[in-house]
Amino acid sequence: MAEEPDMFPPTGGMWLPSQIPLMEGHLRSLGLEIDPKELADPTSSTLEAIVSLGGCSGSFVSSNGLIITNHHCVEGYLSYITEQDKAALKKQNEERAAKGLPPIESDIDYMRDGYDARNGGERFTGPESRVFITFEQRDVTERMTSGLAAIEDPLERSTELEKRQKQLLKEAETDPSIRAEVKSFFRGEKFMLILKRKLKDLRMVYAPPKAVGYFGGDERNWEFPRHVGDFAFLRVYTGPDGESADYSEDNIPYKPANIVPISQGSGGLSPGDLVFVAGYPGRTNRATTFTEASDTVARSMPYTIDYLDKIRAVFRELESRNEVLATKVQPPLFGIENYLKNNREALQILDSIDYLGKKEQLQADLLAWVEEDPSRLQKYAPVLEKMDQIQAKYQQNWQKRAFASRLFSGYFNGIVSSALTIVRAAKEKEKPDPERLPGYQLRDYENIRDELRQMQGTYSREIAVEVTTHFMQRLLAAEGKNPGFVEAFLGGVETEDEIRARVQKVLDATKLEDVKTRLELFESASYADLKASDDPLIQFAVLAEPDLLAAEEHAKEQGGESLMVAPLYIEMLRNFLLSRGQVMAPDANSTLRITFGQVGGYTKQDGESTTYVPAFTNIRQLVEDEHQPGKKDFEVPQRWIEAYERAVTKGFGPYADPFYGSLPLNFLANVDTTGGNSGSAALNARGELIGLLFDGNTDSLYGDYVFDEGVRSILLDIRYTLWVLDEVERNGDLLRELGVKPSFAP
Repeated sequence: MAEEPDMFPPTGGMWLPSQIPLMEGHLRSLGLEIDPKELADPTSSTLEAIVSLGGCSGSFVSSNGLIITNHHCVEGYLSYITEQDKAALKKQNEERAAKGLPPIESDIDYMRDGYDARNGGERFTGPESRVFITFEQRDVTERMTSGLAAIEDPLERSTELEKRQKQLLKEAETDPSIRAEVKSFFRGEKFMLILKRKLKDLRMVYAPPKAVGYFGGDERNWEFPRHVGDFAFLRVYTGPDGESADYSEDNIPYKPANIVPISQGSGGLSPGDLVFVAGYPGRTNRATTFTEASDTVARSMPYTIDYLDKIRAVFRELESRNEVLATKVQPPLFGIENYLKNNREALQILDSIDYLGKKEQLQADLLAWVEEDPSRLQKYAPVLEKMDQIQAKYQQNWQKRAFASRLFSGYFNGIVSSALTIVRAAKEKEKPDPERLPGYQLRDYENIRDELRQMQGTYSREIAVEVTTHFMQRLLAAEGKNPGFVEAFLGGVETEDEIRARVQKVLDATKLEDVKTRLELFESASYADLKASDDPLIQFAVLAEPDLLAAEEHAKEQGGESLMVAPLYIEMLRNFLLSRGQVMAPDANSTLRITFGQVGGYTKQDGESTTYVPAFTNIRQLVEDEHQPGKKDFEVPQRWIEAYERAVTKGFGPYADPFYGSLPLNFLANVDTTGGNSGSAALNARGELIGLLFDGNTDSLYGDYVFDEGVRSILLDIRYTLWVLDEVERNGDLLRELGVKPSFAP
């Protein structure tokens, strides 16, 4: 595993599987040993094992439905199970108190302590958890776009596009276990119908303690070197007939058609080795105009940083109140801190690399290329001007719209979001199903019910009061005209204490804290019933819904205008890049993608000096250099220290790197990834699992906008996972299920 200097050019690209065979020659030169078709077809033996967990990625690693993903992807599940067990213990102690018995003392926290199914069984992760397996992709561009140019009104055009999408989904979802999506690629130039198998009974098998899974905490997030055991295991269950089913004790482990085999070859990893990452990256914004990029840097990112910084302060204050609230706020707080650091440092780096200057030069070169040819000039000359006009037209009152959306976000404020969901669902039920808003058709009811249930596990009135108060304040202070519901709800109050008192009164009086009430209202209440309701939170949602709908239609109208010009911009940009010998990958959009690169360190610029950052970290560094007893996020659990001390004298078995003899933990590769890729399988040239994607270096923070040679993704080495299961946990059964012969465990 000898280190070498930078030796590969930037690759980049979150490629559609269908694009991979086009690069066979290049991939063979990098060492590819499998048939590229294995990476081109969602039903291939490799890709059929890659799954989406809704916001993260994962992969099947056993024939009994075992999934491996990141620890930080299961934090919400661990929080849910913790709350379930705390509620059960509370009830048990109430029963004991009634009998005059002393309470059972137990400090339950699976986030802190980890979870092992050998002690508590494989636990259901909650009604909202899902696993999605892509099994078909169809090009539906013609059906989606034919004749749209004849529709002059942009809102009507967008509505027609939505109507066609609904029809395609209706035709595709012939079975309750099928979930279909119509996704736009290349800014509306291409549309694909994506068919996924949906599995609903997902259970926790194993997660290490947070001190392992998130070692270094936020301080080391987006940094390298790292020493993180960011992995966890889940298992999917089905009904006894093998079909997708709700949770039941009668369910059986899912039998996947294919799995990703664990790499057990000798030699491990070395700099220059080919790495593939397969997963579901969320969103990138690379195919933008100079004006759009300028708006992102000058407006969108500073707004995002400001709002995240302030809502983080709210959650941190809640975290400090007591342990119960600390547990409940952990999942959203992790996401907030992660996204905040991402945006803050990305904005600084974009400035340091002259992102806008390079974007402006690219656009100047693009226009010069257009002007070289009369036919190109005739076709493309008006495109950029039209796109700039659209960008400027729809920016009015944007801050008010943004904070109104945050106020009703289920991520931050489940109970207020639930009220809006119930009101909008009742309103949409009055329409024929094809005419209902996306998200409120019959196909969506199961998801809505599950969301209304899932909220209960992490709900706290204290959190809801503070979050609602905060976003209402931000909404009032934002530039522009207030939506009508704000004045109607507040009745003239403006100070923080007055707003908090108003919100507290509403949440004290609402009946929506009860899950049965939420579900009953969703199932049976008419819109007229809700308008006449005396529940103050329902009334708040009734007031707000028309204003929120108007904001959504505003965005749809912009999309309708963009649809007529953005595809031309993409066509122009693609042809220009091809003239330079460059291939264009579509921006990420939460669909199955392949990215590839090589293992390797990088040269880090720090002012006037440079430092070479090696590609690998190891357990000696973790225990001897990074371990800081008593310091939050830097204290290695005692069991890990003891296992390391045994290994110092007895060795690491087959998990040791052959070059250094130590146990590798994390490594770098120049693969192109983003949010949503967390938990993605990292594969070697033989298509074997060598690790998991979990983060990126500081340079990767601007990767959503541009990819260059400094970008590195940070990956977990699978040998660390196997050593933990074997030497630390002595979990021989789980190892054998993975196809690995234990070296330490019985």
